[in-house]
Amino acid sequence: MLKSLSFHPKLAAVLDLLVNLVMLWWLRQFHSWWLVGVWLLFRLAIWGALMWLVYYPAEMSRYKHIASLVVMVLGSLSFLLFIEWRFAWYLFGALFCFFSFFSFWLLPASSVSLATFLKPHLRWRFIMSVIGLAGVFQAAGAIISFQIAPGINSWVWYILASLFSTFVAGWWWWEYGVEENKRFWIWVGCWFVMILELLWVIGLLPIGYLTGTLVLIWCWYVVWLLARFNLSPEGINWRKQVWFLSFNAVLFPLFLFFIIRWK
Repeated sequence: MLKSLSFHPKLAAVLDLLVNLVMLWWLRQFHSWWLVGVWLLFRLAIWGALMWLVYYPAEMSRYKHIASLVVMVLGSLSFLLFIEWRFAWYLFGALFCFFSFFSFWLLPASSVSLATFLKPHLRWRFIMSVIGLAGVFQAAGAIISFQIAPGINSWVWYILASLFSTFVAGWWWWEYGVEENKRFWIWVGCWFVMILELLWVIGLLPIGYLTGTLVLIWCWYVVWLLARFNLSPEGINWRKQVWFLSFNAVLFPLFLFFIIRWK
């Protein structure tokens, strides 16, 4: 009976925005850590209900959409829990509402409009996953810096964050059509080791955990993109990538020397 109802994606987007505003207000009232789990379960339950009621063409997957939202909300929750600067808190709260809202707004209302929305929605879900991953990196750094779990070795958090990063990297290589072969799994294994070492090195640097997160996710995206092209049948077209790599090669040192506050 309920399944006969079908929400228009735009209506679902507006409802999701209203729920997110309530969830942000509720988060500001927290005084106990156990409420974080209740908040997260409540948010995921509402997303699940919306996806059950919203129309999805056969070519699009509710499960992939909810997976992207889960990754994003884990990262967003980390930012909202550990950021102390008031302006930054509201900024990340706005991003949490904005990305979730448009993940529903960009859904096609019918199969006729599918071609127009399919690729933008795929890219939007990828951006949400990258934001969520950045939040997971930030959570690992904050837990270690604040010694929230003093009985747990720092390497446990590095390993967990690296495993999560490897899952997201492999998942999105697969989403972009990379074939699951021997080269794919070699890249997955190397990715885990590389991110684990990078987490450790950045953890040793005299910079804050939020700044370290920005450096880490920047490196993650650039290398992930090159790995994606390397795994594709066409390989890396260096002529097309030279401007992208040159831009990052110039901007990254400027960020390190002029933006970061070294302790």
